Amino acid sequence: MLLNNFEIEFKPVFQQHDRVLIIGGGESLIDFDMEQLKDFNGAIICVNNIVYHIPRADYWITVDPMDQNRPQRALKSRVKGVYYFCAYPDMNKTPWHNDYYKAVNGVHYLERIVPTDPIMEVIGDFSLQEDKSKITTGDSCYGALGLAYHMGAKEVILLGVDVYGYGHWYDRTDPYNKHWLDKFKDYTRNVPLIYKQSIPQWKKRGAKVVNGSRSSKIDCFERMDAQEAFNYFD
Repeated sequence: MLLNNFEIEFKPVFQQHDRVLIIGGGESLIDFDMEQLKDFNGAIICVNNIVYHIPRADYWITVDPMDQNRPQRALKSRVKGVYYFCAYPDMNKTPWHNDYYKAVNGVHYLERIVPTDPIMEVIGDFSLQEDKSKITTGDSCYGALGLAYHMGAKEVILLGVDVYGYGHWYDRTDPYNKHWLDKFKDYTRNVPLIYKQSIPQWKKRGAKVVNGSRSSKIDCFERMDAQEAFNYFD
């Protein structure tokens, strides 16, 4: 069931978790044993189509709800037991988006904050949102990081957040962020700068974020192998 875009209600994140695992699609996870997720001692957030390829997810989020003028597959074919978040534009502020975006029922909507286009030479303020009804974009994993921040997390593990490679760990033939086309290099140049802007907020909280992709371009967090990151807080 589609909703009226102008009646979308942006509600604060109410869930609380001290430890959060975020799963991206990077190829660094190709050999990672996903069965371990079943017993993870914390909350698991995944993004986009990853929800169909892991044995457990507690939360799902996207900052890109549309695919070829339709709500993306994961919004329409939801996995039982997963709580769905979606970063979505406020049509009352950007009515020109109304013809393109389509909202579906049964999803927790957060107002999508887009400081600047991620491929611009000079990027804006991509700090994490303090208002729990809003989420800063950048990419969907950064949206997941903002969601973990809203949940009050103090121990955060990033897996599959590479910002390199061609495909995804679950499908190496499916290009990573293919929609950027010839602007992909600009995107990969800027995304690490976006993540870096969250550091002061994590430090103020006394939180630790580790990146389980040793060669990840996101180098503002301590990098290590995926398995080491998965076990880091145990």
